[in-house]
Amino acid sequence: MNKSAIIIGTGLGGLSTALRLSSKGYKVILLEKHSTPGGRMNIIEMDCFRFDMGPSFMSMTYEFDELFNAVGIKNPVEFEELEPLYQVYFEGKEKPRRIFKDLQKLEDEFKDVEPDLAAKADAYLKRAAQFWHDTQDKVVKSNFDSMIKYLLKFSTVP
Repeated sequence: MNKSAIIIGTGLGGLSTALRLSSKGYKVILLEKHSTPGGRMNIIEMDCFRFDMGPSFMSMTYEFDELFNAVGIKNPVEFEELEPLYQVYFEGKEKPRRIFKDLQKLEDEFKDVEPDLAAKADAYLKRAAQFWHDTQDKVVKSNFDSMIKYLLKFSTVP
């Protein structure tokens, strides 16, 4: 019996699902409402302007290695680390705020707004890392076929 799947949307989720299913022998049909695949990884060009649809930066890039390894393909994607990650322009301010991965640089950038930012950000990131560690296998990388099962599993997270 031949297996087939229809995937609606060719963003990263749709494309990665198509890769995984096709590597398991499924006949995959992708449906996309836009003229190009990519979802939020697209751009819009208008006159002399170019707009990224998002994201501003990529996190969890190791997921690409996991995906391509799972389907037996060498990862063709190379990431370039940016510093600063991006700039934010606030209304009424002449100078943009730069967002850095390096907490000390970030603290220096925002010292007039938030004293001791590096220590506060470090404490927050440690709590967030613990939450990620506690939920990654139990919740994030699990599939649930009902809200009750999801909530019950989530309730076991410390």
